[in-house]
Amino acid sequence: MNPRSPAAARDLSPSKGFRASWVWNVITSTAAFLCTCLALHAFLPAPNVWDVGPKMRFFVAHKDEFDTIFVGSSRIYFGVSPSVFDEVLAKNGIPSRTFNFGASGMYPPEKFYVLEQILALKPRNLRRVFLEIDDVQVTRLPDEQTSQRAVYWHDGKSTWLIIRKILNLDERESLTRKFKMLRKARFTIALHLTLLARNLSNLGRGLDVAESFLGGNQIAWEKLGPKRDGYFPVEEQISREKELAYEKELAREQAAEAGNVALDPYADQAYRRYAREIRSFGATPIFLVAPIFPQLPSRFSEPPPGLLLAYNKPSLYPDFYRSTARIDAHHLNPAGAENFTRHIAEDFLKNTRQP
Repeated sequence: MNPRSPAAARDLSPSKGFRASWVWNVITSTAAFLCTCLALHAFLPAPNVWDVGPKMRFFVAHKDEFDTIFVGSSRIYFGVSPSVFDEVLAKNGIPSRTFNFGASGMYPPEKFYVLEQILALKPRNLRRVFLEIDDVQVTRLPDEQTSQRAVYWHDGKSTWLIIRKILNLDERESLTRKFKMLRKARFTIALHLTLLARNLSNLGRGLDVAESFLGGNQIAWEKLGPKRDGYFPVEEQISREKELAYEKELAREQAAEAGNVALDPYADQAYRRYAREIRSFGATPIFLVAPIFPQLPSRFSEPPPGLLLAYNKPSLYPDFYRSTARIDAHHLNPAGAENFTRHIAEDFLKNTRQP
């Protein structure tokens, strides 16, 4: 038969069975790839992301030595001294050992992800968990938006929380409105889905594997502070230029007298859920607001799921807002941090019968 004849062309054309097998091959290959990625993801060493990684590695090795942890942003990292907290409790007959799990730029959902990793370790002596409260952040990411710091916490739960907030999925609204919200936020949603895909596909994790095999999976002691308790004091004073801008903004917010600002409902729900989880460990959840601008979130929409200690009132806590106590508009210097920590410990003792 002439290979160029119409009959030959019909014989060489793909059959329906061939098409079905091709589709099936694509499905099985994709499924195998996804399963392999997920299996690798489960067994790969934890990524050594800046600020968070060194603390997590240290805590894994010493988790049963601590009974109190503070989890929050740089306001906790630079603002809460575990040794001062333990000193105040010790004077009241309560032995305590505290670890500062604050990290620069750590807001929900990253904060929730880190908390889950801590609780998953099942620290046997955990008694108290102080959680700084913040809204769920949907656009705030590290300057390098594809860095490992932006990727590592993008699991399914965290990414879904972000999408729920962006599209306000807990509220019943018309499909037209939801579609408009989707169009407006499509690039933000695409960014978070891309970060989720990078996380689940283990993209860029080769260095973590190599480091682990070469014995480089060591603790960066300098990231744990001088007392290796997670607190990092910064010995500097606020500059005159920053001080003027800070005082102007503070005066503007105080003049507004807007009252306490409530958490967004998605953060509110999440904090309530984690309060239940913390209690299931036999520990006490305590919620914390650092000395920041008054119009940042500082309350729950309904009665809080635990003790709430809020220090964002300049009229009540003027010492925290003086320039001599600050590095900048959002952070305390060591003198301010010591004073702040003493207030936390003393207020905690006043408000709890059983520590």
